[in-house]
Amino acid sequence: MSMRHHRLRHLRRLGGAFTVSLVLACALASTTLIAQEVRVKPAIRGLVSMGAYKFVGYGGEPVNTLDPLNAKPDIFGGLVVVASWAQLQPESDSKIGNGNVIDKAMEEVRAYNAKHPDKPLAVRLRIWGGFMAPAWAMKLGDDAPVAAVHNSKNRNVGRFWSPAYRQAWARLQEQLAAKYDNWPLIREVSITSCMSFTAEPFFLPSEDSVQKPIRAAGFTDEAYKTCLQHSLDDYAAWKSTRLVLSVNPLRTAVGQGPGDPEFTMNIMRACRKRLGERCVFDNHNLDTKLPRPYPGFPIVPDAKLREWAKLVEANKPR
Repeated sequence: MSMRHHRLRHLRRLGGAFTVSLVLACALASTTLIAQEVRVKPAIRGLVSMGAYKFVGYGGEPVNTLDPLNAKPDIFGGLVVVASWAQLQPESDSKIGNGNVIDKAMEEVRAYNAKHPDKPLAVRLRIWGGFMAPAWAMKLGDDAPVAAVHNSKNRNVGRFWSPAYRQAWARLQEQLAAKYDNWPLIREVSITSCMSFTAEPFFLPSEDSVQKPIRAAGFTDEAYKTCLQHSLDDYAAWKSTRLVLSVNPLRTAVGQGPGDPEFTMNIMRACRKRLGERCVFDNHNLDTKLPRPYPGFPIVPDAKLREWAKLVEANKPR
């Protein structure tokens, strides 16, 4: 038998196995491609209930309730589920398990949706750090939290501007994303890196009772800006959930007038460039009465206002 005929017979014998191997290889490659395609969750539409905020004025931990939604069913499209860092990770090595405050709130949302299938709720998850951080996180970078007074309320905060604090916050986000990024009802997560006294990262109280203690503890404008510039990195573990950034012109002290809108806009541009449609902007103080120091100030020139308008227009759900 010629060498050529021997090779042909050998290939015929292997043909079935070769074909099966080729099909399996193609299937595996296809599976890999599918796994790499991350589908962005739909945007939340309609009225969104602000959720549990009594703790801000009266103390204690956030208590999520659907009472306002049950009182007026079928008009809301979403709910902000609030949890504190202290609730989720009371110790530095705590793992986020089942049955936590988020899970309990989600059970109520599912029950509500079962009763109102024509107008179900979607969820925005908002985790509070700052004065709602656990005791161990408040000590990062030193042996004691920073004692301050904001709006006549005694507040302790950690060194929220420091690399050690931010790294711990990023590790928390990794745990949260591993558990919740694939939950369809959790459509959005608020970016609250670098927050201190409110859930607005770009807001820093200008009262002496805040400014003096945090600056004595090592706060600097540059460290704060660096923290804000890395906030998208902190949430890198979230892949399919939309990320909501509350924006304000940055002001870090009294006497800065309208602040630094260009700094904020640069982070907004970076967010849209990096996340595309997953980047959502909001503001927690849109009202008919502008807070000080806005009245009387030309906040930004017309050209800047037009640029802000373009960013907002590009951010609208399609």
